[in-house]
Amino acid sequence: MMSGLKTGLGVSGLALILAASPHGKAQNAIVLPTDAILGYSLDWFAASGEGTMLPNEIVVYSLSCSKCIEELSAIARGYAPAPDRFILASFKKKDREVSIPLLSFGLSNVDPKTRRSTLLDLIRIYTGDPDHYLENHEDWVTTVESHWPIGSGYKEDVLSRAFATNVLDMQARILALMDKMGTPDKIPLDQPTLALEVTRGSDRYNALVATLSLSWLRPGLETKEDAESIGKRARSIDPLKSLSASQWKELKEWAMSGAYWIWGGRLGTDILGEIIDWQAQYHLLPDDATRLEKQRKWFDDTIVRAAKGPLSPLEAFGLADIEALASSAWSAAQADARQQLVFASYLGNLTSPKK
Repeated sequence: MMSGLKTGLGVSGLALILAASPHGKAQNAIVLPTDAILGYSLDWFAASGEGTMLPNEIVVYSLSCSKCIEELSAIARGYAPAPDRFILASFKKKDREVSIPLLSFGLSNVDPKTRRSTLLDLIRIYTGDPDHYLENHEDWVTTVESHWPIGSGYKEDVLSRAFATNVLDMQARILALMDKMGTPDKIPLDQPTLALEVTRGSDRYNALVATLSLSWLRPGLETKEDAESIGKRARSIDPLKSLSASQWKELKEWAMSGAYWIWGGRLGTDILGEIIDWQAQYHLLPDDATRLEKQRKWFDDTIVRAAKGPLSPLEAFGLADIEALASSAWSAAQADARQQLVFASYLGNLTSPKK
């Protein structure tokens, strides 16, 4: 375990600026690329099923927020205008469980108008009894699957589920970086989109650690105690540090028990490329359970290899799966992994000491 994360990935292009705090004191901030924020926002509710190229704002909803439920219900029933683009906050386990099926459906349906009308139908159903679906997310999966495009199904549509997970996780990172964790909220796009300074050990720092870590390893957040334990369960993993077989066994036990794994160290482009290719294979798998099982097998294979001599994570990566390399979505999975590493590299620059 460690008392504080140290991250310093060698990703170029950090735009550090001084931003004025509400109290007039200068603080570190990083300008987030607007194209990345737009790229992970969704235009599915827009009037034509597709949003404008340059919207004024992105609306932030949560499927467990009562005010959000009211707004979404009004939109779905035609009583309120739909946003051009939106993001779903999913910091809590129950939010994530009901958001992934909805995003999976949206990604599975390529016709904008059909997608919009069916999504609004689903929102009408969900907002009619949100507490039931939050407590019984399997019922929500069944409801969503009953609306699935003909010729496929929720469980069979592996890539839609995989990228729904990837998109939702990236949205959570954007919201934590911008300190937009409350809902409903808005991200204005007529001003710089800033990742704001954070105090080590604060609630938002813990949220950043959680969202920037490997999502399939982290435990679900359900209670205040879960959130408070994030720092104790977090490690910065140096991909160049060699570990013995016993150290790999300990790392496996830590990771498999629910952990926050963030890559650390000052790393060159070639090493980052190796991490991206390793991680992209996981981003093609449909859900956290499948990804977790793949990493369990990776640990087991690495422990056997390390019995012959210490291995670093970089050495343990091995070659990417042929099936992953052949996937039509391989480059998209690489892009998601790359963006996560870029966002994770901001943490060290944004963090200030405890006061």
